[in-house]
Amino acid sequence: MLRFLLLFSQIILLFSAIVSSEKKEPTCRNTDGYNICHYKGVLVEVTQHGFEDRLDISDLDLLAIREDAFKNLTATHLYLQQGNRISVLKRGSFRGLPKLERLHLDSNVVPLSEHLFAELPHLLSLSLVFNKIDSIPKNSFAGLSSLTWLYLGHNNISAIEAESFANLNPELLYLWLNNNKISRVAPNSFVGLTELNRLHLDYNQLEGLPNGAFRGLSKLEDLFLNDNRITSISKELLRDLVGLKRLYLQRNEISTLEPRTFQELSQLEQLRLDGNKLSHIVVDIFSGLSNLQDIMLFDNEINAVDNGAFSDLVNLKNLDFRGNNFTEIDKEISGLQPHVRITI
Repeated sequence: MLRFLLLFSQIILLFSAIVSSEKKEPTCRNTDGYNICHYKGVLVEVTQHGFEDRLDISDLDLLAIREDAFKNLTATHLYLQQGNRISVLKRGSFRGLPKLERLHLDSNVVPLSEHLFAELPHLLSLSLVFNKIDSIPKNSFAGLSSLTWLYLGHNNISAIEAESFANLNPELLYLWLNNNKISRVAPNSFVGLTELNRLHLDYNQLEGLPNGAFRGLSKLEDLFLNDNRITSISKELLRDLVGLKRLYLQRNEISTLEPRTFQELSQLEQLRLDGNKLSHIVVDIFSGLSNLQDIMLFDNEINAVDNGAFSDLVNLKNLDFRGNNFTEIDKEISGLQPHVRITI
């Protein structure tokens, strides 16, 4: 019996030695001209044997990307969002993608860090939607000298600091920060984004915005501030937005607007103020809005409109006044042009 036990233990030891001596190989698969290798949740190597521009690395349950995993690929589009949980990335994780233009990292757990994407100077579009990001460290987007679209919606960002977008490409055109938890925007937060055309801050928790929050955004055409908790808007806040064409302020808690609030917005074409708590439209509120074509004031609590309140709106085409305490608006008395279409 003793000899049997000794022999059995030797067999077990021999088997263990054989197993431990075997080299642990990554799992690889060929997909559309690329050989993708991963091991225990880590993307370890991607090589190319075709000429496909799109590289889709999905459903691998990835947790990390090893530095230098991409071997000088010619891909212009990289999709890493579906079926992964990437939470470990370093600057070198995206090395070897010299032609990459679009990077989709949606629905992962990517933490931002300094110079994370600095190896991607030709990147045009970066999407980080649904990543549980709660802050934007300084220089997170440094090195992205060609970036035009930046999607940061549906995260947990609570504040935009003055350095949040430091060293981001000043020619960025479109920035999405919607559906976060933003309650504070510091002055000069966007000051370097001089070419920005569209800014989404909708569906956040903003109650107010400091003067200077939009400083430098003279070329902004679309500003989305709807579905927040904003109680007031000042002339000083809007004074830098001289190129603005569409302003979305619907479904906030604005109860009053001071005369000449929008005076600097001479290019504005559409203004949405529906779903607020306005009760009185005083004269000169809309002073300076000579290009305004559409104004939405429905679903407020308006019970008074001053004589001549709309007299500056010489190009107005549509006024939506439903859901207020009015059954009729006299165009002549209120200052509306005869051609204006009123919905009441």
